[in-house]
Amino acid sequence: MSGSFPLEELRALLNKARAVDKYCNQFGADEHKYQWNPPASVEEVEDFEQKIGVRLPEEYRNFLLLAGNGGAGPYYGLFSLQKILYWVEDNMDPKKEPVLYPGIEIPQEYYEDEDEYEDEELDDEEYDCAHMLDDVEQENDSETEGENYLQGCIPIGSQGDSYFMYLLLSGPNEGRVVYVESELTYVFFPREQGFLAWYKRWLREVSGGYHIFWFGTNLDGDEDELRERYQNTTDKEEKRLILSSMEKFPVLSAASKAWIVEAVQEYIHESNTRWLLGFLQMAGTKELDAFLEQRWALGLYDGIIWEIYDVRKHYRGSEEETNAFLDHWGKRIMKVLPQISQKNWYIAFEMFKKRPWLKLRDVAGLLEIVGEKEKPTLLRTFGAFPDAADNLDLFLKELEERENLERLNAALLAVPVVKDETLLAALERVCEELDEELRRSYDLVFKNARAMAEHVRDEFINPQLLGIMRPRRIFLQIGDEINLKVNEKHETGGIAVHPFIALVIQECFGGLPATPQEWDQTLLEIKTLILKIKKWHLRVDGSTHWTYIVPPDKHIPLKNPYYYALSDWSLIGRMCNLKRLVIEQLCIEDFSFLEECKNVETLSLYNTNFSDCRILLKLPKLKKVDLRLCRLEHEEVLEKMEIELLRSD
Repeated sequence: MSGSFPLEELRALLNKARAVDKYCNQFGADEHKYQWNPPASVEEVEDFEQKIGVRLPEEYRNFLLLAGNGGAGPYYGLFSLQKILYWVEDNMDPKKEPVLYPGIEIPQEYYEDEDEYEDEELDDEEYDCAHMLDDVEQENDSETEGENYLQGCIPIGSQGDSYFMYLLLSGPNEGRVVYVESELTYVFFPREQGFLAWYKRWLREVSGGYHIFWFGTNLDGDEDELRERYQNTTDKEEKRLILSSMEKFPVLSAASKAWIVEAVQEYIHESNTRWLLGFLQMAGTKELDAFLEQRWALGLYDGIIWEIYDVRKHYRGSEEETNAFLDHWGKRIMKVLPQISQKNWYIAFEMFKKRPWLKLRDVAGLLEIVGEKEKPTLLRTFGAFPDAADNLDLFLKELEERENLERLNAALLAVPVVKDETLLAALERVCEELDEELRRSYDLVFKNARAMAEHVRDEFINPQLLGIMRPRRIFLQIGDEINLKVNEKHETGGIAVHPFIALVIQECFGGLPATPQEWDQTLLEIKTLILKIKKWHLRVDGSTHWTYIVPPDKHIPLKNPYYYALSDWSLIGRMCNLKRLVIEQLCIEDFSFLEECKNVETLSLYNTNFSDCRILLKLPKLKKVDLRLCRLEHEEVLEKMEIELLRSD
């Protein structure tokens, strides 16, 4: 245990950091609240070292023994020894020589593959800290086949999600901290050569009120030091990193603002200056506007369009000033759109689609001239226009595509959800006409086609009404549909069984009928049927009104003439002795089965999508009915019926 360990310095810095960030606004601070855990005992540390098979680096070891066994630290804080053991995987092997080193490049095959139709992110050019390499001469790649990239390390803290802070335990970089994403898509070495330098820098920056969400990825130093460093280097990457590091300061001095305005002139001709806009904006809105105007005069439109996109999200002005900024640049950009790369057109529409001077009808013709590669993204952006529903023909045309599945998928995701027979028919055709293999494998395009068809069908059978809770529509997960053979063809004249009705029957009778004869007999025995979703019915409770239920017993397949169908509730009409029927908070695709319920005396349709009151005239024994929160039509017939009636006023 070293007598030179700076415990009092660390404690003073920690107390200052806690006072400056008393509301724990820094990322992750709410987890550790600037408190150390009690120090570890020598026995605890030695026991930990015995378990991992290697002695800990001295600075980190002393921190555990003298300061705290985890607690306050960057991001979500430092792990305790017990938590480190929890996160150490069997194949890490801390005893081995580390594979990671500053500047290492991870082979592409270690990265996760992207989905074929994955949505494109608008911020696809954001600066990636993983490429900010240390100023250490890169070594030749060592032979790492068969080795674990995390060997020789231990995880000492979490950065959130799958990102962790690791400590190298041996080798030339012993005691250094490295940031690693669990799939090796991100590896970054902070510049500090040891644990204590890294940790003290964090305390200093918190105490200074710096913006440090990605702590350690920028450069250390105050404003004067960074400006001097910039003047003394000719390395372009170093200069960029220095300028980016200025963003950590909450407020810039007048000297730094003036220096920034001068420094950015070095990059005025570059095709992409998005990386420097953040700190240029710190110099002032007028200075930023002047820089953009200079680039506009140079005709750098492809760079400008992305820069305007970035700036408008963080524009430092009132809503009125922000809209004026968008209008100023938007109208100019639209005039030079033919001079901008087609791959960037969608950015313009993403920014200006809600401005009153831009209507979809005025730019819809661009779909006819844009390249096939760019069309899907542009189509998605057009679907977000406020007046997209007024231009439905544009999307209907695209829904006829069958060869280019990426384009068809974009059309499915772009088309506005409106109550329109032609649109519903087009979506149903997509589902029917897609290749059989796609339908059988539930390819993403087929899934989206089905989902959009159901959304549009909602507008017909279950529209959102102000002040009325939207009844739930029942669905099965795809695997459950396959097991129940929901979408397979059935014989003409078969008897449909809704899975939820089967689930309720299974609960009431302790199981499902095994033969058609048993089904017939069971239906005759039912005198009360209550269809209300309970929490144990849910497999996945979908967003808003879409509900995914657990399936009835899939190990007992239905035998002809019975078969499962998700939108057919007509089985209720076959319950000839049914006297009490309760259907609550559900969306029923077709209520015509009620006409067959001749013996029903008590009926509850509370908060369903029931509407046509004339059907109730077909129930001769009806004595009591609950129609509260229903969307009623032809209510005049209710006045002629001698029933006890509950309905919303």
